[in-house]
Amino acid sequence: MKTIKPAILGTLMVPAFMFAAGSVNAEESTTTMEATYLTETPENTFHADALTGNQVKSSVEDDEDIGTITDLVIGEDGQINAVVVGVGGFLGMGEKNVAIEWDSLELTKNEDGDDYVITVNASEDALEAAEEYNRNEDKDK
Repeated sequence: MKTIKPAILGTLMVPAFMFAAGSVNAEESTTTMEATYLTETPENTFHADALTGNQVKSSVEDDEDIGTITDLVIGEDGQINAVVVGVGGFLGMGEKNVAIEWDSLELTKNEDGDDYVITVNASEDALEAAEEYNRNEDKDK
């Protein structure tokens, strides 16, 4: 009988511990954080539209325009992973998208300090030869 008692006691204790652990987790997950708000653009930040629509210049081709930023790839942590650049084509026709990793770009301010100048260490031919970037939802179509 002595061996049955610890087994029964153990069986009864497991649900009790599971209930207690579940209660703690339930309390932690219901805590909400109140929203905070901005009234001005923080220093050393910029808006997405400061990049989208801008030309990307080649640092190996005398700062020639080699494409236009059409989109940003942003991680769940809020960090920009890459910019999507439309290259090739004429007046938007025949253009393909190439994703360039964020760390491959150099952002500087123009002479007026108003806009960003975006350069990459690649030629237009290199971007046109690069593999096309496809958004995940485009793969399902």
